[in-house]
This record gives sequence, structure tokens and C-alpha cells, in this order.
Amino acid sequence: MIEFLLDHDWLNREGPNYAFKADHILFIVIVMALGITAAILLRKCKRRTISIVLLSLWGIVVAFQSLYYGLHYYLCLIHYEDYVFDITSMLPLHSCSMFSFVFPVAFFVKNKYVKTAAMNFLVIVNMIMGFITLFVGCPTAGYSALSFFGFQTLMFHAIIVIVPLIMLVTKYYDLQIGDLKFGLMTFGTLATSMWIFDAITGSDYFYIYDGHTFPVFKFISENAHHLVWTLLIVSVYIFTGTLVHFGIVGIKYLLSKRNQNL
Repeated sequence: MIEFLLDHDWLNREGPNYAFKADHILFIVIVMALGITAAILLRKCKRRTISIVLLSLWGIVVAFQSLYYGLHYYLCLIHYEDYVFDITSMLPLHSCSMFSFVFPVAFFVKNKYVKTAAMNFLVIVNMIMGFITLFVGCPTAGYSALSFFGFQTLMFHAIIVIVPLIMLVTKYYDLQIGDLKFGLMTFGTLATSMWIFDAITGSDYFYIYDGHTFPVFKFISENAHHLVWTLLIVSVYIFTGTLVHFGIVGIKYLLSKRNQNL
């Protein structure tokens, strides 16, 4: 099994010829179509059924993430090719990875304010990051959807988008206009923790310390003080999250008005 995984064609995670090719497009179309269909079908189901589906998807994410990092660490252990353990990039502390940790808080914690904060973070900040990575980050990074790392990464981020979508469409989480402050508090807590960790270790989890691992903004990260970068990226997170939050509130309002007029 290990030999199969280590085969170059399956393990391969790089190669610019893969960027925005048919394998990415087909994967995204199929998986997102299945996710949207599931969200629509689940609208008529009991809350318990929806919970089971969402928990199952979370379990898949955790399994994929564990296998992903586990294989990485194994490759580092046996010194496979250029795999060397690097604390600055090989821990599950990226913004998308927060899904694995925040999800159980949203579903198992009883305090309504903590639950609301976690759910709002999932459907606003976390879904945005998953969406950006799925549709832009993965293809431009050159991952092959036919490789282990590529398939895992695409599936991981697709589920991060699908779970909040199901939560919203089924009203499992009935987002309210005032919930944003709780979601941003969750983001602020996580971002502050990661900023401190980044400063101590020289990492760039959340892309929040100096952006040196975010090629799109490489010029800014190389020519501005890291505090300037931190303020910029935090502002982007907050602005985008606020925009999406009120966009969802607006859609909810329009749908309710339409239903009243029917």
C-alpha cells in the first residue's frame, strides 16, 4: 500500500500543466452539484437526519486531514525525496483547517452564544476560505485532481463549502443579522492565537503574520512591515465576511417576502 501511495503518478502534487485543467473543472462541477442537490433534498428532512449528514461530512474531513498529514509525516520520517518536517507549514493550523476544530464546538457545545459564534464562523469566514482555495488556490497551485494530495485537497475544501451550504439551505443554522459579531469574535480569537504562534515560530498560518507564503501579495509582504500586512489581511477577512453575512441576510429577506406574496 505504501509503495502504491509513493508512486510518483499518484503522489504527485505539483505540475503547472495541471492548473485549471479538465480534471479540476470536472471534479468541482460534480462534487458541488452533489453538494447542492444534497442541500436541497435535506430541506424536507428532520434535524436529526441533517445532523447525521453534517457529522458524517465532518468525519470525512477529519479522516482526509489525518491521512494527509500522516502521510506527510511518514514521508519526512523515511526522508522520501525532499520531504523534511517544517513546523512553519506542516501543522493543521491553516485557516481552512479551523473547520475541523470549530465544527464540534458548533454541534456539541450547549451554550447558545458559543454555538452561534462557531456556526457563524463556519458559514462566513471558513466557507469563504474554502471557496477561494477550492476554486482558485488548488488549481493555481498545480495540484492534479488525480493525485493523492490533489484529490484530498480538493475534496477537503469542497466539503468545507458544502457543509455551510447545507446548514444555510436547510436552516439548520438560521443566520440572524446580529450573529456576525459572534463569528468575528471567533475569527479574532483564532487569528490572534495564530499571529502569536506565527511570530514565535516564523510561520504564516492564516497568512496573517507577513504573507510570505501568499504569492499573490508577495510584493506587499516583502516591502511592508508585518504589522501593515496583518492589518491589511485582517481588514480583508472582516470586510469580506461582513459582505457575505449581509448578503445572506438580504437573500433570506427577499425569499421571505416572496413566500409571503405567494
